[in-house]
Amino acid sequence: MTAHPGLRIGVLAMALLLAWTAPSSAGWDSQGTQGGSTVRITEQEAANLPTAPAVSGAGSTSSGPPARFEYRFASACERAAGTMGDSNCTWALLACPGTDGPGPLTDIFRRTVVGSTPTAGWSQIGSTCYPPSTARPAVTMAMIVEAFHLTRWATARVATQPEGNVTLVGLKTFYRVGWSAEGFEPGEVDVVDPARMLGHRVEIRPRLQSLTYVFGDGQSSAPTTSMGGTYPKGDVVHSYGAAGRYATRVDVTWTADFRVDGGGWAPIPDQVVVSGPATEVTVKTAKAVLVN
Repeated sequence: MTAHPGLRIGVLAMALLLAWTAPSSAGWDSQGTQGGSTVRITEQEAANLPTAPAVSGAGSTSSGPPARFEYRFASACERAAGTMGDSNCTWALLACPGTDGPGPLTDIFRRTVVGSTPTAGWSQIGSTCYPPSTARPAVTMAMIVEAFHLTRWATARVATQPEGNVTLVGLKTFYRVGWSAEGFEPGEVDVVDPARMLGHRVEIRPRLQSLTYVFGDGQSSAPTTSMGGTYPKGDVVHSYGAAGRYATRVDVTWTADFRVDGGGWAPIPDQVVVSGPATEVTVKTAKAVLVN
């Protein structure tokens, strides 16, 4: 993948020494598994990784320097790339839905060092959705969701048939939706300013979740994906029971897909409702007139 210099989502590695508070790590083995699966480390545990082996002097001589731990944090995409073909962190972003931590999912590796000499290789002790701020990739799901909410949507405006937005009491009135020339319609792609994504190319592709037609007389359609139409094939139809002027509109529920640095598309776990501008529909009463 292509990444801004110094900002690569797929692989993040650094050695950190953190303050000592023993985490609840009972049952972890040297590969970071517990009962055969990778340990998911909590926020408190990730912030309080031990700085030294529990056994005093392990890996060192009585007269030499004490043993200490070094840690390396790497996006889980580094691990996923070999099995899932995902090198742009989409998988790791989606693995942390927000309630489990800001993410992305990050693998934690550790090795023992005496002085400046490692006494063993790196071994994974678990994964976490709460990586230290210095170890987080440039793009998080929170950043993508924020960009999604700031998307400049195309405006959805309703029109009716009979033409001219004038109809009669009791007459079937057909509704249809048209998109404005400005803004992003379903399927079009919005490229987020790379400066907001720390140099990464993040694309958001709006997707129509549903449309709700509001007829202005207290009634609305059920959510639908239909854009409506004209007689005789239009399938969004409403009849008014009284003469008057009614402010009609369509409420659009948007969701979207995203991708980072040209990777695969994935759904954004959020949606937003945008109300279209009002269109006034005039409803008149028909009168029978005899003509010679």
